[in-house]
Amino acid sequence: MSAISIRVLYFGIVRERLGLDDEQLQLAADSTVAELLAELSHKRGLNEAGVASLRVAVNREYVDNGHKLADGDEAAIIPPVSGGCDREEPGRKEPGDRETG
Repeated sequence: MSAISIRVLYFGIVRERLGLDDEQLQLAADSTVAELLAELSHKRGLNEAGVASLRVAVNREYVDNGHKLADGDEAAIIPPVSGGCDREEPGRKEPGDRETG
């Protein structure tokens, strides 16, 4: 069985919890992103970081869990990002809004 070597980059809360920026991993040839996540769950306890909600980008493009990895790939593990809302919600008041009428 041959193996591939990939570089895994960690971002956000995943990086904080693991205490790692990146690492090289050896995986079986023809491994998928799902298999990478399973390996990281086993090796690094990634389940605690909410593996179901993680996004993975391979070579800077978002991919699904069925994507096949190749030797030399770079896989970024990206947790969900929270932020503001760019759509206006009915009845929502912003600081500084004045009542009219």
